[in-house]
Amino acid sequence: MKIKLILTFLTIFSLSHISYSQDYSNLKDIVLKDKTDYPKVEDKVLECAKYILNTPLDDKNLNRLNSLQFIMRWMEGTSDFTFNIDETIAKATKSDQLLLGVYMACMTKFVLENRDKAKDEKEVKFNSIVMLLNYCEVPSNNVDLNRELKKMIKAKKEDKLKEYLKL
Repeated sequence: MKIKLILTFLTIFSLSHISYSQDYSNLKDIVLKDKTDYPKVEDKVLECAKYILNTPLDDKNLNRLNSLQFIMRWMEGTSDFTFNIDETIAKATKSDQLLLGVYMACMTKFVLENRDKAKDEKEVKFNSIVMLLNYCEVPSNNVDLNRELKKMIKAKKEDKLKEYLKL
């Protein structure tokens, strides 16, 4: 009897959790015009970055798309942070826009959670790549690992990622 009650509770909890999942369709309505608009939405930007890092690659997921578009608008306009995407990431993502979006979410999450290190380009790059590789290593995230990603993951596992990245 207790098992049936527990299973019923878990089913109801799961269904209620699904029905209250995030809806990011209203992000496009957030105005980012003035320099003072950007710091006001940093909590929402961080929420979007975490959402992207906690959901699998899926080009049909509108919440991911809306979140990424919002992050990109914020990244382009914020004067508090600078973001660089170099040849290392271009090589690792092989022009996979969804995976590049994950990397942008990684950079965003890192700078917002580590303001004291946000001006250190090497620190941002290293930690963002570590986050990206951690994401890529989760099979359910549907990342097709190319040769460069495999090399980076191997270097990370051997604690030689900084050397591999020449940082």
